[in-house]
Parts: sequence; structure tokens; C-alpha cells
Amino acid sequence: MSLSVSCTLSAAMVFATVALASAQTPAPTLAIPKALQAEHHDLFESLEAATKSGGKTGEAAKRAMAVLKPHFEKEERFALPQLGALETLTRKGAAVPAGLREDLIRRTDSFRAELDGMLAEHKQISAALKDMREAAAQEKKDDVAELAEMITGHAEMEEQVLYPAALLVGEYARAMSGVTGSTP
Repeated sequence: MSLSVSCTLSAAMVFATVALASAQTPAPTLAIPKALQAEHHDLFESLEAATKSGGKTGEAAKRAMAVLKPHFEKEERFALPQLGALETLTRKGAAVPAGLREDLIRRTDSFRAELDGMLAEHKQISAALKDMREAAAQEKKDDVAELAEMITGHAEMEEQVLYPAALLVGEYARAMSGVTGSTP
């Protein structure tokens, strides 16, 4: 599969939504929050363009893409769907269907099991972005150097905000259901 076809398929995955069923009420359809979808899409598209920039920068961008693409896919599977429940869970007097709570708990447990690996991937991504930033600086491709900084900042935001929030969503659902189990 060519890099562009692979990149296009991955970009399409960024827009994947997760439907959560409930037998009690009409099922809320939760999606990865649109702001996160847009940010992932923009970063991915920009990195894809950087892979075509040629020279050492383009090669470094391809290496960054090789580690970032599967990582984004894991985030879309394990971390980001839970964040789609935030609006539902924070409404005053929200009635969260049992099926949704159970799904959030299951997803959070799966995410917790993947978290150490995903944080290790962030280190690999950071190293690849450092190489990309350095190559871009040498070749005076300021836009690519800035992109490397943006993706680095995005990863930091995930570690400091999004990942903890995704875990809290599941723990909140667990508390609502009275189920004991995994804790932070």
C-alpha cells in the first residue's frame, strides 16, 4: 500500500465515530469530539504534506509519519471516544443509560491497559519530530519546523489533559454504576 493511500485511509479513520447502544432510551451517539477530530486531521494532513517536501526534511517527516499514524489510530480506538461522553456526563441531572456506562468502563479499562505503550510511543514520536525539526531548520523549511513544534505540543496536551480526562470519564461511569474495579 502506498504512503498516500495509507495516509488517506488513516485520515478517514480520524473521522470515525463510535455508536454506543442502550436498551433503555434512544442510544446517544457519541463521537470523538469535533475539535479533536479537526486537530488530528489538520496535523495529519500537514505532516503528510511535509513528507512530500523533499530532502532530509521529507525523509524525517516520513519517519515521523511512520510512528504517528499507528499512534493516532490507537488514540481513536482507546482514548478519544470516551471524551465524546463528556457533554452527556456533565449535563445537570443527566441520565446515563447502563449500556453507555458499561461501555465507558470497558473502554477505559482497555485504554488503561494500552496507556504505558502509548506514552512510550509519545517518546518515539518526540524523537522523530526532533529529527524533523532539525532537518527543517537546516533546510530552512520553517513551516515544517513549526509543524514539529505543534505536534509536540499536541502530544503534551494529550498527556496532561486528554488522557487523564478519558480515564476520568470511565471512572465516573464506574462510580455511577457502583461497580468497583480499576482505579487510577
